[in-house]
Amino acid sequence: MAAPKVSIVMPAYKAAGFIALAIASVRAQTLQDWELIVVDDCSPDHTADVAMAAAGGDPRIRLVRAEKNGGVARARNLGNAQATGTWIAVLDSDDAYEPTRLETLVSAAEAAGLDLIADDMRLVPFEDISADGQPYLGRERSGLEPVDLPTWFDRNRAGIRTPLLGYLKPIVRREFLLQHKISYVPELKVAEDCWFVADLLASGARFALHPAPLYRYAIRPASLSRTRGDNVYSYQQSVYAPFRQRHEGRLSAAARGALRRHENASRNAEAFEGFAIALRARNFGQALGWIVGRPQAAVYFLQPVSARIERLAKRLGYRPGLRVN
Repeated sequence: MAAPKVSIVMPAYKAAGFIALAIASVRAQTLQDWELIVVDDCSPDHTADVAMAAAGGDPRIRLVRAEKNGGVARARNLGNAQATGTWIAVLDSDDAYEPTRLETLVSAAEAAGLDLIADDMRLVPFEDISADGQPYLGRERSGLEPVDLPTWFDRNRAGIRTPLLGYLKPIVRREFLLQHKISYVPELKVAEDCWFVADLLASGARFALHPAPLYRYAIRPASLSRTRGDNVYSYQQSVYAPFRQRHEGRLSAAARGALRRHENASRNAEAFEGFAIALRARNFGQALGWIVGRPQAAVYFLQPVSARIERLAKRLGYRPGLRVN
């Protein structure tokens, strides 16, 4: 059997209530030369059974079971290792593709000689994945927008007012992954896409954004206002040093500067988040320690003022780009 044009990797955990819609959107693609690898991350519900029922006996769809629950990054690595296609795409089990997504992106990437391409996303309610929704980036230009490593770091920096590019779902040339031995950082619970793409770009991948919103991103209530508890910025702190070591001698001065800005912003956000978590727990000494140890984080105290200014600007007709938190 010939290798497909696209391998779609779909991690799934406790997805029995919605995975059928995601699978249906793959089966509806105008480009039919694909395989779908559903990675069941040890779901305690009937995710695997529902997925196979939704497959309807389609031989292009297969199930891979993780030996133990390991999170999205590990599940994607497992799926990528099973992939045989020219391109690898990801689809989260609660999201969906527009019917022309694979055909559009693969055609554009191959015509432009890219190793990596991503489209805009349409933000839709989790309760109705087929509903109309607002584009995430909402770019007005019609052509491809090249993205290099400095741009990627700067547009994924904590605290910026523009939409973070790390939420996008790229399609990557599998040969490039294999050649450069790139995988998701398995320990990461957040920003796994950001660092995966950063590795690709640091290794020389050619990347561009397509303006069409062809990925339907389901917004859950928790997506609109991130649940507090864990300091999500702490997860990334262990990634910076290995990244620099892995790409030593390969990073341009601009890339090193952007990485430094990204790390500084992440540490500021970590300190402010730590301060807020400790304050809610009424641990005032620990809260003070976060700010004393990282006084640059005090910039986040200006956010309520910025929010008021932004609301005023909206009333005057200015509408900043939507972002997902």
